[in-house]
Amino acid sequence: MKRLLILTITVFSLTAFTSDENGPQTTDGAFTTLMIAAADIGKYTETLRDNPSAFQATGTTGAGVCVTNSGNAYEGQMMVWSAFPDVASALVGGTKYDPQQAPRQFKNLRDIKYGVTWKPLTPFRLEPGYERVQRIKVSAENLQAFNEGLNKLEASIQAAGHPNFFNGAFVQIGGGTHEIETLMVRSITRDAQSMGVLFDDYFAGTATWAADYDSLMLLGEVMSDNMEICEQVYFGS
Repeated sequence: MKRLLILTITVFSLTAFTSDENGPQTTDGAFTTLMIAAADIGKYTETLRDNPSAFQATGTTGAGVCVTNSGNAYEGQMMVWSAFPDVASALVGGTKYDPQQAPRQFKNLRDIKYGVTWKPLTPFRLEPGYERVQRIKVSAENLQAFNEGLNKLEASIQAAGHPNFFNGAFVQIGGGTHEIETLMVRSITRDAQSMGVLFDDYFAGTATWAADYDSLMLLGEVMSDNMEICEQVYFGS
């Protein structure tokens, strides 16, 4: 049986926390995510924005939410992410705040599914938007080629007139059984319109980057595919 790399979604560095389209891309840093189900996603998001006490307690440099827009595994699916300059800071931050002991105003608005710490495998710039998120099984033998192919695809799409497209691959740390044997690939555009144009070009046969995408997909097996709408709600103390 092939050894499968145990991977998944998203880590950002301190320098990556910028909305500047020319901001740096890096594999430094780390972040944590809390996967939850929220009965009222809008109310929960605003509560996080208005009361940053949890973010302040962990020492995160920036935090936000991603709401699953399609491909939901359950009703009210979303995650809360927090960024740190390195994995050590992320793990220490996780010991300073227990979401199970959160104030009632938070606990009454969501059910916790699980938490994960993440580390990026490819250069990544944090600029939340409309995001395609795929979990992909990649064998250890194909890992280097997959990462190189992902970087090549990003460059090809940007060169085709989409400078605000970028992607990243991430490995999970301490995620239990939830993210085992999959790589999370996050492909990001500023809005749904921009993402839709990429799909239209691909299916119309006019995408100059199509061969790079097809070659990349041959290196792994897609296990799930969804769309998320992400935003940053906390920008550090």
